[in-house]
Amino acid sequence: MSVGTFEGNEVAIIKKIFSLLFLFILFIGVVACNKDVVKENGEEQEGKPIKEGKVVNVEDAEKFFKGYSTELYTIKDSSNPPTFDEIAENIKVYLTEEQYNAEIANRKFQIPELVSKQINKSIEVQDVKLEEQGKNNDGRIDYLYTMKFKVYDENSSKIYEKEGELTISTTNNELKIDRDWSRGVKIDGLDGGL
Repeated sequence: MSVGTFEGNEVAIIKKIFSLLFLFILFIGVVACNKDVVKENGEEQEGKPIKEGKVVNVEDAEKFFKGYSTELYTIKDSSNPPTFDEIAENIKVYLTEEQYNAEIANRKFQIPELVSKQINKSIEVQDVKLEEQGKNNDGRIDYLYTMKFKVYDENSSKIYEKEGELTISTTNNELKIDRDWSRGVKIDGLDGGL
């Protein structure tokens, strides 16, 4: 045998060694990528989601959502309601940038103004209730909501109930609405809803 040449057995052994080395590296890579460990305050804790900011309780979320709903739906004077731009500016602090842009594109802030003008009545949010549906791995929390609002003038008053879905996240220790979805509620004297 000369230097630099291998016989059949030696080539097979080298191939087996490289194959085993490749499988070992692949195994380590798969195990490392799938390990569900998150470092939190310097300690490793199994299965804990990464959260930015504080833990949100239902009472805080309801108070926050009521503030948002009040800014969005309250029309005190149907003859002089807040404009789309005024509502949009007041609502901005409650929404993530993505949700704000989506609501601008859908003209959601214009609906209460149009409804109030068309039926010539004021709108006032009375109450909101949230029911937590689940916590996402990224820290966002999903809720079902029920909102009660009053549509009124000097001659009449009626309470309506609106149900929907909501996702709240924390960004820089501030609550933000990441998603708000609901079906319209049929309002007396109006072809559409609110």
